[in-house]
Amino acid sequence: MAGIGFELYKILHKGTLSSIIQAFFLGIIIVAGPWILSVLTIYIIQTYAFSAIAGNPSLFTVSIVYVYAFSLFLSGGFHYVFSRYIADQLYIENYETIPSALLTAIMLITILSIMPAIGFVLINDFSFVSFHTLYILSLLSLFVVVNMLWIMLVYIALLKAYYKIFFSYLTGTIASIYGVLYLGKLYGVAGALCGYTVGQAVIVLLLVTISQFSYPLKKFTINKEFIASFKEHKRIFLMGWLFNMAIWSDKMLYWFLKGEHIPDTLYYYYIPYDIPVFLAYLTMIPGLVYFLIIAETDFHKNFFEFISHILEDPFRYIQLKKQKMLISLKNGIKGLVFFQSIWTVGILVKLPQILDFLGYSHSINIAIMRILLIAVFFHMLTLNLMIYLLYMELQFEAAMAACIYLLLNIVATLFSIFHVQWLPGTSYMLASVATTLYCSYHLYKKAPLIDFIIFSRT
Repeated sequence: MAGIGFELYKILHKGTLSSIIQAFFLGIIIVAGPWILSVLTIYIIQTYAFSAIAGNPSLFTVSIVYVYAFSLFLSGGFHYVFSRYIADQLYIENYETIPSALLTAIMLITILSIMPAIGFVLINDFSFVSFHTLYILSLLSLFVVVNMLWIMLVYIALLKAYYKIFFSYLTGTIASIYGVLYLGKLYGVAGALCGYTVGQAVIVLLLVTISQFSYPLKKFTINKEFIASFKEHKRIFLMGWLFNMAIWSDKMLYWFLKGEHIPDTLYYYYIPYDIPVFLAYLTMIPGLVYFLIIAETDFHKNFFEFISHILEDPFRYIQLKKQKMLISLKNGIKGLVFFQSIWTVGILVKLPQILDFLGYSHSINIAIMRILLIAVFFHMLTLNLMIYLLYMELQFEAAMAACIYLLLNIVATLFSIFHVQWLPGTSYMLASVATTLYCSYHLYKKAPLIDFIIFSRT
């Protein structure tokens, strides 16, 4: 996402208060648009429009949570490979392949989405839902649409039309809320899910339309080179897939082992953990925005200067550029830790007042929330450190980090549930801390050897 980061970096460096607010606001939309607006939509519906889903509110919420969770399982590795392929095409200035790569990615993810979604529907009995056919079609459609949305979230980093992107998200969110209200009154939970799906589809359609202005598709063709890139970047695929499994594994174990069950379905949920998790996730947004606008943008500039002439420059110049890049890496990580720490510590201090303001003071365990805030801090660090590892062509180390994250989270969660009875979130926190340390160690040891790593692979 360094491309759009440069544009936001220019806005930030105008130096005015309005430019700072503008840059960070647009950064939030880019890094977390669908995610934050979906949480906001569900919050608004549950708080101010509960009548639309009153027939079975748990079914409505759990359906959406399952869609987002399992879509990340399916497309987590996929969109990392897509991102790498697009970055490679930009580096060699082969812009004509980019639109066909998007088309191919959307077609592949649609096909891959339909098969498991149909399988899920077949092994569940949704006959208890009023207008169950509408519910099933809406569920299938939402799963496909959300998987497309993850692809578009990667692709919009190429585009400079950030205001159009914002209004696409805003339009789709309004459509979702209105759709839930209107169709929910007519068709209950099935109608509400249909209305929500329509709004998300509007976002995808608008983003695809915007993308055509920047990188128009001139010929309807399958990009076979993009498909072949999965073999070359199998470790990146593995990293993305394992990472998304890792961050959801503890939640699912609490669902299936301690949670409540919606009869005749595979839907499980665990309210004491689910609500604080989704609120805690929102607190990583400032760190993600800082990484996009400042840390990654500055590092990418220095990394590109180093890498673009590594086979041509004299050894002395290579070393000077490498040192400049390593300083940028160090400063980026330090700044990221400092910036996110301010937010996390501030929220920890004011947590009771924040929960009271949001109306969760009696439904959320403050101790669990505090654990999760620390866990999310290290989750955010792990994610960004893994991106640095990928820059350094340390794909094996990045994939191993994701694997360690997954194994530690599963083992620690099972140990907590069956033996020591830790508060929910403790295993997630420990796994996040351990993986952050693993990534930090490999960056510290191997980043100074980046020139030798690149020479050995050329």
